[in-house]
Amino acid sequence: MWRSIGAKAKGVAHASDGSPCQDAFAYASLGTDLTAIAVADGAGSAACSKAGAEISVERAIRYLRNVGDLLEADTATWLHAMRGAFEAARGSLGDYARSRGLAVRDFATTLQVVLLSHAACCYGRVGDGGGVGRVDGALVPLVPAPDNGYANETHFLTSPESEPEVFFRADHVSDCAVFTDGIQHLAMQLAQWKPHDPFFNPLFDFLRTSDDTTSAQDSLSQLLGADRFDRRTDDDRALVISVWTGDAA
Repeated sequence: MWRSIGAKAKGVAHASDGSPCQDAFAYASLGTDLTAIAVADGAGSAACSKAGAEISVERAIRYLRNVGDLLEADTATWLHAMRGAFEAARGSLGDYARSRGLAVRDFATTLQVVLLSHAACCYGRVGDGGGVGRVDGALVPLVPAPDNGYANETHFLTSPESEPEVFFRADHVSDCAVFTDGIQHLAMQLAQWKPHDPFFNPLFDFLRTSDDTTSAQDSLSQLLGADRFDRRTDDDRALVISVWTGDAA
């Protein structure tokens, strides 16, 4: 089965102006052999981006929970379900905005969603951020580098034309991490878009050997909020890690 933890931290740029952390994450077990992860990064320029990120991850995970039996039974349903999760999240943002008389662009956010089983992995993304996984002992990117065009520019779920990039691989991904762009220059060798093994390996080893996921999650939260992160990035950051324990008990 899968063991997962996640954390987020406010970047010093937002701490200095009193803004809240605009990243969000969620994860859920959908069965003994299936887990789902969602990570979002609210747009700093959008008035309600924190709510946008939180609504998006919650709705994407809820959609995948609702179709969990189908996903467990047949990986051929995953691509369709992944796109459905993004559409459900986009629809919830629109409904929430209209109910409050606001523009949906006020809730602009990126969104990443991952499905993991013992035999397959499916990753979807609108915007930036990234994911890595361990396949046959080696860490590999689960998605190409974001195509931002310009620095600090990305696509948002609230744009009707923003279709998710979706990637499926019939591999056992024994370790997985999903992160917002506030972490990617620490976690990835950006020029080659390769995982930085010394960043990820201790985290995966720590989670796999931890007996208490609550304590492990607290430790991850402290790590993301540490001064050494603040010295390297002033952006908000969110990270979810998941490891296959090989134990269905």
